[in-house]
Amino acid sequence: MVNETTRIFNSAIGASSIAAAFELGILDALQERDPLDVEAFSDRHELSVWSVGSILQVLHRFDIVGLSPDRKTATRGPEFADTFENKGYFLWLMRGYGNLLHNLATIVEEGNCTTEGIGRDGKYIAMAGRDYGAAFVDEHFTEVMNEEPFTVAADLGCGSAERLMGLARARPDFRGVGVEVNKGAVDLARRSIRQAGLEDRVQVVHFDVKNLTYQPEFEGVEVLFCFFMGHDLWPRPNCLKAFRSIRGAFPQLKRFLFSDTYRSDFPAPGQMPIFTLGFEFTHELMGQYIPSLSEWEELFDESGWVCNGRRDLSIPYSSIFDLRVGNGGADSSAT
Repeated sequence: MVNETTRIFNSAIGASSIAAAFELGILDALQERDPLDVEAFSDRHELSVWSVGSILQVLHRFDIVGLSPDRKTATRGPEFADTFENKGYFLWLMRGYGNLLHNLATIVEEGNCTTEGIGRDGKYIAMAGRDYGAAFVDEHFTEVMNEEPFTVAADLGCGSAERLMGLARARPDFRGVGVEVNKGAVDLARRSIRQAGLEDRVQVVHFDVKNLTYQPEFEGVEVLFCFFMGHDLWPRPNCLKAFRSIRGAFPQLKRFLFSDTYRSDFPAPGQMPIFTLGFEFTHELMGQYIPSLSEWEELFDESGWVCNGRRDLSIPYSSIFDLRVGNGGADSSAT
């Protein structure tokens, strides 16, 4: 019988292997083709066939893949579908926050538990967000966006700019602008936009949302959305200022679709869903406060926004809030 300590140790190796299999394209290849010729895949992607086989061997131990005795053929295992759906979370944790996990004790000893000090990797956080966003967010986002007509939209904390590019592909008359502070994410987004041939309709501005002011690119924006970075704006006075400044920065704004993961207050260990522990642990270490649902609702009201509706997402403790301009709360200094 495997005890809990052994399971935790083995799971750490499994998590690293899932993240690597996602990044190297192994999981995508198996999703497209089953069975998978391991040697042919490794040659095609210029990878060490022995190392790829080693990763698959670990995944085989967790029933994620089936593996022939000679490690030449891989198949989808009983846990493959669930792993494939949730693979973005593993990349987010192991690559986005890998430096924190690897140097946890040193970072704590040096008192350098800050966003800058832990060296989180914006590129991988953006890549991971694009993946689990497609699985758990995009369908809801599209439905909420299409409830009312629009032509120009902006994305605060746009990451890879995938949502803006998706809107541009679907709407020939659409223009979008992303706002992102992380240079790694900005570079990834601009490269993706260029490769998609959408440079004439989608732009990314390297700008800090915490100090938002009017920019020429913001002219005509009717819908603003912000996904999974609102907690970075806290503590509360700073977030309140940011939410008030939005109305001055986007003078033609009609809707603000805001989405974030709020605090769970830690359910019992056996009831802890995927992502929640990693999300709250990493942010608590950095001293970043994660507000509760009620704290967000109070802030909306005080900053002059009226919540017109709320849609819960498949990501644990996460929702989309449909905010509209209310009475008061605007910060005229933003202009």
